[in-house]
Amino acid sequence: MNERVAVIGAGTMGRGIAQVAAQSGFPVTLYDAFPEALPRALEHLQAILQKLEAKGRLNEPAGAILERIQTTAALEDLKDARWVIEAAPERLELKRELFARLDECAPHAILATNTSTLSITAIASATKRPHQVVGLHFFNPAPLMKLVEVIPGLETAPEVVEAAVAFAQRLGKEPVVAKDSPGFIVNRVARPFYGEALKLHGEGIPFEAIDTIMRGLGFRMGPFELMDLIGLDVNYAATTSVYAAYFQEPRYKPHPIQRRMVEAGYLGQKSGRGFYRYPREPQEPEPPPARSEQAPKALILGSGPLADLLRARFAHTTNSDEAAFILDARVRLEKKSYPAAPPKLPVVTLVWGHSASTALRAYSEASDVAGFSLVPPVTERAVAELYAPLAGGEEAVALARRYFEAHGLRTLTLPDTPGGVGFRILALLINEAVSALQEGIADPQGIDRAMRLGTNYPQGPLEWSETLGIKEVLRGLEGLFHELGEDRYRPQPLLRRAAAAGLGKWR
Repeated sequence: MNERVAVIGAGTMGRGIAQVAAQSGFPVTLYDAFPEALPRALEHLQAILQKLEAKGRLNEPAGAILERIQTTAALEDLKDARWVIEAAPERLELKRELFARLDECAPHAILATNTSTLSITAIASATKRPHQVVGLHFFNPAPLMKLVEVIPGLETAPEVVEAAVAFAQRLGKEPVVAKDSPGFIVNRVARPFYGEALKLHGEGIPFEAIDTIMRGLGFRMGPFELMDLIGLDVNYAATTSVYAAYFQEPRYKPHPIQRRMVEAGYLGQKSGRGFYRYPREPQEPEPPPARSEQAPKALILGSGPLADLLRARFAHTTNSDEAAFILDARVRLEKKSYPAAPPKLPVVTLVWGHSASTALRAYSEASDVAGFSLVPPVTERAVAELYAPLAGGEEAVALARRYFEAHGLRTLTLPDTPGGVGFRILALLINEAVSALQEGIADPQGIDRAMRLGTNYPQGPLEWSETLGIKEVLRGLEGLFHELGEDRYRPQPLLRRAAAAGLGKWR
């Protein structure tokens, strides 16, 4: 059987997909409507393959791989293709026009689209054989990223889905089947990583601090670094597309900062300036040396994963007479706050579900109050976030800084904000993943695997909710919804049911 792979579009994604197919042994035809784009694409591919060959990362000579790639500016040359993968710009009408022509020009092919946000069903409806149309969403850069989302439209035949999964595996990829819905898995679930980061920045948190905190949680790049890498225009377009596709659902709403950056031409690395200026040499500050014997003693309150971690790894006492301060690791503000006969001590309270300022009224016996956030699992790169309320907080913040730095953690003191940075972004990622699960977009394993492979997240969002505690995530979101009053923080019903049932794992 002929196994020729035709790729539509000689841009970044099209070239990358063509390279993957050719390296996997498939004969490839690379099509572009603009003939002048094709020699440039071949030159680019030749340079990349020669570099890989020089590094010993190819199983055969670069020239042999390149010989498998033909180019054409005529769709009629695709008549013998077994697979057609469209990687044209993200415009629905353009894709529909292409698929209507491909219906005739590639009559024996399975027609696949690499769209990242558009409806597979809408694209397939432009053909006379929607049962042979499927989404194959590769991630950039296609030769390096392992994930391929396989998305059937409403009429895609089951055997076509099976063939698409097998084809992706032959390309050396890890396919995840997703339901046809705006953004599929990754571009939908990942929206809060950018959207909530922008919202926090708009509330006065420096973007550099947000990036530092998220890297401290194990993300390879912070949201602002990643937007600069992707391109502010590309990220803004994806956000706008998902927002429109969900009929202006508030939690997908673009932020004015995005539009302002695009209008200014600050598009990120490709324009030399985004949130950062380029070239840039990021500097990761060294964590302080651990001197836990110098840490002030804390009386740790609460139960659950974070409280357990604090007691296991950080100096503490169970005797209130020995404590220098109270470290309250409970999520909710039903902090009837102290143990019996409380001393008049400073309190450093967890702010996952509220701001430090809101917490003041819960600690009338305290000499001073501040907030903290620390998100498990805590690695050597973790950052302890510290928050002073609008009134006071100096003594409590100073004690918390000494405490966490004595245990080898970096600290950042930031403007008071409900939820802090790390937990707030992560909680919305989890809530979005639960929403995708609730709607049947994919199963728990598929959602987590897609997010790890497609975005390089250190854990899948649902896995992370198990690390934090499903009940604790719910309580934090309930508190954020109460204090901030925006629908984006409303916990998903499935999350409420899971917590009510005492669920510890989603699998």
